[in-house]
Amino acid sequence: MHISFDAIFVGAGPASLAGALMLKRLAKSNPALSGISVAVIEKAPNLGDQSLSGATFDARALDELLPDFRDLDPPLGPRVRHESLSFLTERRRIPVPIVPPPMSNRGKYLMSLAEFVKWLGRQAEREGVEIFTGEAADELIFDSRGAVIGVRLKGKGFDKEGRPKQNALPPTDVGARVVVLGEGARGHLTKRLVAAKGLDAGCTPQGYAVGLKELWEVREDRFHKGTVINTMGWPLALDTFGGSFIYHVRDRLVAVGLVVGLDYRRGSIHPFELLQRLKEHPYVSRTLEGGRLVSYGAKTIAEGGWFAMPRPYGDGFIIAGEAAGILDAMKLKGIDLAMKSGMCAAETICEALAADDPSESMLSSYEARLKKSWVGKAMWRARNFHQGFHRGLIPGMIHAALQFVTCGRGIVRRFRVAEDALCMRKMSGRGGDSPAEFKPDNRITFDKLTCVFASGTKHEEDQPCHLKIEDISICNGICRTEYGNPCQRFCPANVFEMVEEADGVKRLHLNPANCLHCKTCDVKDPYRIVTWTPPEGGGGPNYKGM
Repeated sequence: MHISFDAIFVGAGPASLAGALMLKRLAKSNPALSGISVAVIEKAPNLGDQSLSGATFDARALDELLPDFRDLDPPLGPRVRHESLSFLTERRRIPVPIVPPPMSNRGKYLMSLAEFVKWLGRQAEREGVEIFTGEAADELIFDSRGAVIGVRLKGKGFDKEGRPKQNALPPTDVGARVVVLGEGARGHLTKRLVAAKGLDAGCTPQGYAVGLKELWEVREDRFHKGTVINTMGWPLALDTFGGSFIYHVRDRLVAVGLVVGLDYRRGSIHPFELLQRLKEHPYVSRTLEGGRLVSYGAKTIAEGGWFAMPRPYGDGFIIAGEAAGILDAMKLKGIDLAMKSGMCAAETICEALAADDPSESMLSSYEARLKKSWVGKAMWRARNFHQGFHRGLIPGMIHAALQFVTCGRGIVRRFRVAEDALCMRKMSGRGGDSPAEFKPDNRITFDKLTCVFASGTKHEEDQPCHLKIEDISICNGICRTEYGNPCQRFCPANVFEMVEEADGVKRLHLNPANCLHCKTCDVKDPYRIVTWTPPEGGGGPNYKGM
C-alpha cells in the first residue's frame, strides 16, 4: 500500500472527528507518539453534507474535548427554554402535565448537526488531522491472521456495467495500524465485520427506527425560539413504536420530524406518508402555515441499546458511535455519547500505538473504558427501553414506567425480541390493512420526489447500482404475494418502484439516484436480500442546515 496512516477513522461524524482530534492531542503530550498520522475518510463531498439528526445537544463530551469551545464560535443554537409532551389524536392534542425527566431537554442546545460537524472538522484539522472527503471506504483490508490493516476506497468513473470511463480512478488501498469504524447506524463495513468475526454472538438483535425530518422557514409570529415539542400517538397506531418532534431552532427555522420503530408489523405502514399526515394535524399545521420547506432527510437510528452492542474491538479495529449501537434509547440522544466513544477510542489507540501493539488484547480496554464512563451508565439505564415497546405503545409505556423505577431493568432482566426484518406480518388477504390514499396539497404536504429534491440528493447516474439485490425474482414474485412489495413504502425516497412493463406485469425498478443513504431497506427487507453499499464518493444527499 502506497498510502498509510497510524490511525484511520471511517466516517466524519461526531464519533470519528472527536476521536481523531483527541488522538492528535494525546500524541502531542507523549514523546513516543510525536508526529503520528491520523486521517478521517468521509464519503460526502464536504463535511456535514450527509449528517442528519434532530438535534438537541448535550455539550458534556464537547466540554471534555475542548474546554474552551465557547471561545471557538461553535454553531450551537439556543438552549431549550420551553418544552412540552403531548398525545395526539387525529384532530386533538392532549397535553401531558409533566415531561418525564428522561425525556427532558431543558438547558440543552438546539443545533444543526451538519453545521456542527463542519465546525468540529475544522478544529480537528487545526490539530493536524487529515480529512479526506468525497471518498467512500468500500472494504476493509485484512492480513493473513485476519487483523484489519487498512481500508479500500471505492473507485470512481465506472459505468453501470462496471466498465471504466475516460476519467476512471481505480480503487485505492490505504493502510493503517488501527482502523476506527465511525460510519453511523447500519454501517456497511461494520455490518460485514460483525458478521465475519461473530462480534454479535449472544447479543440481542440490533433494533432500529427510521427518522424523517423536514426543516421549515416559518412566519415570524409562528416562531418561538428555544421551544421543543414532543408528541406520541397519531399518526402512529398504538401497535407501532415512535413519536414526533417540533424544534424551534433559530432564524425562524423549525424542524419537524417523525421517528418510526422498524419492528412494526403491518406492511402497509408508510413512514414518509405518516410524516406528511402529521403536518396536517391542526396543532402542527398552524406552525407551518405560510412557511416554506427548506430541506428534507432521513436516517436509520440504532436503538437496540446495551444488550444489542456487538464486541466493539478486535485485531486492528475499534467500532465507535452509532456504528457500535451507542445511543441512549430512552432519550433518543446519541451525539454526546458518540463523541465520548470516539474519545475513549483515542485513549485506547494512544496506549496501543505507544506499545506498538494494536492487537485485540490491547484494544480490549476500549470496551472497559466505555462501560466505566457516563456512556456506559446512560446505556445501562436504558438497556431494555426499545425492546419494551416491541408490542406497541401501551405495553411500552408500562415497561418504561417500571424501568424508570427499577433503574432500567423493568419486568425482566433482558427482553428477547426478533430482528426487525422478521417482524412484518404477511398480508392477510382480507383487505382493510391499507390506509386511505394520500394526496399532498403541495403547500404543507408533498410527495416523495419533491422532498428528495429538497434533500439536495445527487448521484452520478451512470455508475454501478449501489443497492444490491440478491435475487430480484423474489421481489417480482413471492414478495408481491406475501407482503405487497413493502419496499415501496418503507423507503423514504422513492428508490424502489413497481413499474408496469410492456407485458402488463409490474416489476421492481430501482431509482438509486434518489437514495438518501438511510439504509432502511437494508434493515427492514423481510427476505434480507437487499444490501446497501456506498455509491462512488461524493454522491448522496446534501443536508443544508439539517
